[in-house]
Amino acid sequence: MALVNYNDVLAYAKEHKITVGAFNAMNMEMAQALISAADKKNSPLILQTYHAHVDYAGADYMQAITDVASRHTDMKIAMGLDHGRSFEQAKLCCDNHYTGVMIDLASENYDYNVKETRKVVELAHARGISVEAELGTISDADRSIEEIASGYTDPVMAKSFVKDTNIDCLAVSIGTAHGMYKYTPKINFELLGTLLQDVPCPIVVHGGSNTPDEEVEHMVKMGIAKLNVGTDFFNAYIGAVSKVLDEKGKKTDIIEMMAAARNAVEEVAMRKLDILTKFRV
Repeated sequence: MALVNYNDVLAYAKEHKITVGAFNAMNMEMAQALISAADKKNSPLILQTYHAHVDYAGADYMQAITDVASRHTDMKIAMGLDHGRSFEQAKLCCDNHYTGVMIDLASENYDYNVKETRKVVELAHARGISVEAELGTISDADRSIEEIASGYTDPVMAKSFVKDTNIDCLAVSIGTAHGMYKYTPKINFELLGTLLQDVPCPIVVHGGSNTPDEEVEHMVKMGIAKLNVGTDFFNAYIGAVSKVLDEKGKKTDIIEMMAAARNAVEEVAMRKLDILTKFRV
């Protein structure tokens, strides 16, 4: 099936009361693993490229890999830029046929964030490409609970931001964080409920890696549209490669090593999708 945009995938999620997994991949094996998991779990998926991985691998390479991988399933698959750092990077991904782009200027002042995000929206929407943006600060997971909470998304500002930019979905800060948590995360479910009720577009939660399953399940039940996961897959990949190297050393067969990594990523993805689709109708 040809790649679809975020709006198509998120509409399916709303109809069937699931949360779409937005899973990060940076090479062929990861893309294969994530698409295979989506196919086995009968679930749509957004395959994402983190902004630094766009710089490393190339938007054209990653789009080609994802496009081919998507043809191995009948599930709806979208492809997105994760945490795009500039209009220029978002344009690069649009030019290379991504079907969704995230422009993350949450660290900038409100007016600049709106101005640059609107530029991305105008470019992307003219090509049928969806746009995600961020408001609030989604911290790194080594920060304290108090530091993470200091970046919470303001619901009133979020409502205005969506109207001012015409974005398709909004990433919010509610207590999750990027990477491996130093402390057990504290999700502000009351704030999430307010955002889900008041903000006029689908709500996205980042920092899905190593967030307790029961907390993820609760967010899914409340109705988040999209959950981003990256670190859990990278850790599974590295762990599998390390295990093979420890066992075989210099005699390691590269196919065996990469296959082990692919299988490990797929197993993690299937467990995630079980939670994200638990309340499917």
